[in-house]
Amino acid sequence: MFSKLFLFFKDKSLQAIKNWGIESNTPSNEIRTIRLLNYICFTGVITAFFYAVIFSILGEFIPVLVDLALVILFMPSLMLNKKAKYNAARVSLIITSNFSVFLLMVVYGNINGDELFFISTAILGIIIFKNLKDALMSFLLAFGFFFASQIYNQYFEPKFTFDDSVIAPLNVLHVFIIALIIFLLITYVKSENNRYEKQITDINEDLNHKKSYILNSLKYASRIQKSIIGGKEDVLKRFKDGFIIFKPKDIVSGDFYWFGEIGNDKIIASADCTGHGVPAAFMTIMGSNFLNDIVFDEKILSPEKILSELDRRIVRKLSEVEGKKVNDGMDVSIVKINNKDGNIEFSGAMSSIIRISNNDLFTINGDRIPVGSSQYGKIKEYNKKTISLVDGDRFYLFTDGYQDQFGGPKGKKFLKKNLRKLIQEIHKLPMAEQRIKLETKLREWQKNEDQTDDVLIIGLTL
Repeated sequence: MFSKLFLFFKDKSLQAIKNWGIESNTPSNEIRTIRLLNYICFTGVITAFFYAVIFSILGEFIPVLVDLALVILFMPSLMLNKKAKYNAARVSLIITSNFSVFLLMVVYGNINGDELFFISTAILGIIIFKNLKDALMSFLLAFGFFFASQIYNQYFEPKFTFDDSVIAPLNVLHVFIIALIIFLLITYVKSENNRYEKQITDINEDLNHKKSYILNSLKYASRIQKSIIGGKEDVLKRFKDGFIIFKPKDIVSGDFYWFGEIGNDKIIASADCTGHGVPAAFMTIMGSNFLNDIVFDEKILSPEKILSELDRRIVRKLSEVEGKKVNDGMDVSIVKINNKDGNIEFSGAMSSIIRISNNDLFTINGDRIPVGSSQYGKIKEYNKKTISLVDGDRFYLFTDGYQDQFGGPKGKKFLKKNLRKLIQEIHKLPMAEQRIKLETKLREWQKNEDQTDDVLIIGLTL
């Protein structure tokens, strides 16, 4: 029972000593050094007090007073630590420890081997200072005090001398105490290193577990996102020929495509949501669901009206969350194709499409207003452009991921003009071969660069 109580209070006392001056708001990168400084200070206090007890037993009261003075000298460092003045506490400890040994040299001279304590003070700075410059300055300071003590003892006599009979035992005791202090310091540092190493290992294992969990969740979310967006083949089979390049930057994408068919009207859209990754992926699901409601339920088929209604719904939905202005949105291209009347209608929000007709390339620009993003004002007007369809025309819808990819010999963006040039060069090829050419060029351009953004390109032959 008493042994358990002793161990309990021992552990509590050690924790209190180690955590002296550590508060809930103490920077985590300071905690380890604070504990080490506390340990060194209390070791110095205990060592001085131990010598005071030894000398009191020997009946030498002047050394007792000297050692009690040394106990007091270590207090400023502890008080500074308590007041969260950590750098000042470290500097104070270095000065105090060296001055304490210097004081011993002044009182007792060179005879008793007190200069050996400078070995301990010389390594203190290396232990408690993170900065190599500060550690070196501390090391040099210890040598400075050592040489000062040697010079002092050449010109001045000791203030107190021991009997010859105790000098040899004291020298042995000094060597033992110094070795013990260094051993305790090394043991403490090693123990702390092992504890932190275990913490880091545990944290890494936990992070790996969470990483695995998150990756599996994202992969499953990716499958759900793809099922909501729909399969590429389901879209492409509605056209003479075509391809869809869909390359998310992350596991889930902030780009998406959408297709709907009502009567003679085919409506296809490409969209780039704000950001990428998980937040943008949520936007793609919301955008896809809204387009389903707008086209299939509300029977709104004109591209500019689809954009207006999509904008209204996104701003309303996102502003309901916290009642704040909405900065999130998407860039969208919407194309409606009616093969019966031979017309194509296009509206774009911060986006454009490419048309190749009779081997000529045309860029058809949309409006410079995104869908969502309430900072553009409550009233947004999207315009519609009507194009007479020529048999064999090819249209390309795309987001900015391809043209914004960094790479090439200078690590620069691919640029939209180069994308237009590339499409112009390959447009006569079958769509499947065009897809291969575009993907190959992107890989060659990207090389070792990270993928910059989600990539989406849709090519259609009408």
